[in-house]
Amino acid sequence: MEHRADSTSAAGHSPARRAVLRAGCRFALASIGASLAPAAPAQGVARRVLIVHSFGRDFAPYDAAIAAFRRELASRWPGPVVFLEAALDAGRVVDAEEESAFVAYLEARFGHPAPDLIVSSAAPAARFLTRHRAALFPGVPILLTAIDARAVPRAALAPGDTAIATVIDLPEAFSTVVRVLPRTSTIAVVLGATPLERFWRGEVERETAGLAARGIKFVWFDDLSLEQMKAQVASLPPHSAVFYGLLIVDAAGVPHERLEALAELKQASNAPIFSIFENELGRGVVGGPYLSQSRTGYTAAMAALRMLTAARSAQPVIETIGMQPPVYDWRELRRWRIDETLLPEDSEVRYREASPWARYGREIATVATVLVMQTALIAALMVQRARRRRAEREARTLGGRLITAYEDEGRRLARELHDDITQRLAGVSIEAAMLARIAEPAARSAAEAAIGSELAQLSRDVHALSYRLHPSAIDDLGLAEALRIECERAARRGGVAVDFDGDAADGADGAERGERALCLFRVAQEALRNAARHAQARHIQVRLQREPGGTAVSVTDDGIGFDASAARARASLGLASMRERVALLGGRLEIRSRSGEGTRVAAWLPAATAEQAP
Repeated sequence: MEHRADSTSAAGHSPARRAVLRAGCRFALASIGASLAPAAPAQGVARRVLIVHSFGRDFAPYDAAIAAFRRELASRWPGPVVFLEAALDAGRVVDAEEESAFVAYLEARFGHPAPDLIVSSAAPAARFLTRHRAALFPGVPILLTAIDARAVPRAALAPGDTAIATVIDLPEAFSTVVRVLPRTSTIAVVLGATPLERFWRGEVERETAGLAARGIKFVWFDDLSLEQMKAQVASLPPHSAVFYGLLIVDAAGVPHERLEALAELKQASNAPIFSIFENELGRGVVGGPYLSQSRTGYTAAMAALRMLTAARSAQPVIETIGMQPPVYDWRELRRWRIDETLLPEDSEVRYREASPWARYGREIATVATVLVMQTALIAALMVQRARRRRAEREARTLGGRLITAYEDEGRRLARELHDDITQRLAGVSIEAAMLARIAEPAARSAAEAAIGSELAQLSRDVHALSYRLHPSAIDDLGLAEALRIECERAARRGGVAVDFDGDAADGADGAERGERALCLFRVAQEALRNAARHAQARHIQVRLQREPGGTAVSVTDDGIGFDASAARARASLGLASMRERVALLGGRLEIRSRSGEGTRVAAWLPAATAEQAP
């Protein structure tokens, strides 16, 4: 309320009591709302706090400060807090009779018992309460909040009163607009037509005179309706800006909810809109230095706690709250193509659009991980498939070669038996039959000796043939002794020095028989044969030893060596046979060789289990 009516009592007026009551009822129905704090534990003392609003309980921008005040005070006071609320219709001119009726209503409604603290929201309520304090609630302290320092009625404050005054730096607010928009030539100022808004037009004109002197044109909307304002902001010249001040009631007498009016102006405006209130950030304004309603409410709640608990101060207390560093809406900066490098150094940019990674990073990482795993699995399956096909080809090739080798070995044995052993046996049989015809003792004795020698040689040849088919020495003497005998045979047969070391394979390993012993023997036998035939070796070392968990045999020569990787691509029948034998018994075969550096063949078989033991 912005009129200058003197304080009067309801009894001092000549109009009829009926008119007074009618006015009081009109105020009560239009603007009174009382809310009780939730029930609290029975600790501390309950306090009654009367909040008198200037324009309405939910009127922006003051509502945010009062909401923060209620929240902070209720949460910090140790007992229950009863909030009583009334609204002063300051958006229109009220005569002295109506104002007196409202004073009477407040006293009747909230005076029994009297509140412990009275809180005003905005300047009209502050002036009303300090003007009528004697008639309302004498001796009750008043807390002024959501009021600019310019409007604080300092002379009317009494001891114990407190004012939480905001300090609006108008030159800084408007200069920041020009700073982020250096080519600005026109600033349209949105203001309503109430006395409070006319007061602020005068303040803006006075404190922005420097910008006007620099050639910036100010356009005032305090004589326009909201519809006319929308038409004006839609047709502003280039390089214009809109400053959203106060819009309580427009020139047509229509009251407006602040945020709804802002949304309509934003929809129509062809220029960026600036504001100084915290709760409008993110709602269509570019930003800049701002007043924090939450900070105002918190400071007012702290002052209320002191006023409710401490002794009344000897002098009024005035606390000031300045503007916060600039905050800008990134979406509006991008919309109006405002360069962020032009923002003040201490600026904060909010509502920045997150990158796709920031928004969907977890999903992207999950999908990427699944794709990588699928790719790796597919690659592994393809490699496995290639290996399987290669193994199948090698198996088919090896199978064919083994069949061929088996048939060749059978033919060789058949030829050897037919062409050699059988013929020699037939010859011995013929010579034995002819003994009866030899009468001369000397000739008979020579013939018998020849037959005996031939039979002995046949026995040795048949034994050698049998040894090639299966080394009986393994069954008779054990693996170590069979290997020793084979080394001696290879030395005699190939004219090469062969050393055997079987001392490390003591106990069961050295005397081992059966399939495992035969496998290790065949590996050593094949390696000895290859070294003697192909390696041009002068010395061969054969070693049988016990290793952790199994038995190993190795054959090392100092021959010419070969390319082991090339040999693995298409192994000879002998090497393939060695690998197959060892693999069937769960062992491993290792062949190391380089051209000119000799060859080492090593086979390892795991120890026999109880079921495998012969």
